[in-house]
Amino acid sequence: MKIKQLLVPLSFLTLLLTTQVASAKNMVGWRVKGSGSGIVEGKRYSLYNLDQKSHLGYQDRRGANLGWDSQPNSGMKIKRQSGSGAIKCGENFALFIEKEWLIYEKQTTGINISTRTKLADDRYQWKFSDCQRGEVIQLNKPVTLVNTVENDSVVGCKRVWGVNLCWANTVFSYDGKNYHKDAIPSWIKNRVPVPLP
Repeated sequence: MKIKQLLVPLSFLTLLLTTQVASAKNMVGWRVKGSGSGIVEGKRYSLYNLDQKSHLGYQDRRGANLGWDSQPNSGMKIKRQSGSGAIKCGENFALFIEKEWLIYEKQTTGINISTRTKLADDRYQWKFSDCQRGEVIQLNKPVTLVNTVENDSVVGCKRVWGVNLCWANTVFSYDGKNYHKDAIPSWIKNRVPVPLP
């Protein structure tokens, strides 16, 4: 009887030690792939997602016209409202993926992001954070991509509807993978001894 009582706490402890469970607030989730000394206007890059292990690209769909490419696509570019040189930490910019500019917009399904073909004054709503303010954003290193309207970072995740992107405050991370709070598999819910979002 004592052995059984000891095995339960030990198996619970083993699960906690071998499984990484993390909060997903303000998450590093991207890598801007390219060459040069920083991200500059007029140059194309590939925006690689660390969770999805793919490059963000254009895909015609309801809501945000976004999808995933397995290979670098040189589909990302940025535009700043003013200034010159490489984009720095905390500096606002407009974000373009292959055919359209990304903006915050309420959606009935998927993440609250939409895309537009025209650049307008309300499109400058992205920035890189979790870095030293004023520091040039380095290429090919992990970065946090924040939307200034939602005031949250966007990350890759498994979700029920739409492109596999989520706001960090709606994500549960388990064993190195992100899940939207509505798409957490039941086998995780049965294993995790902490409250889920």
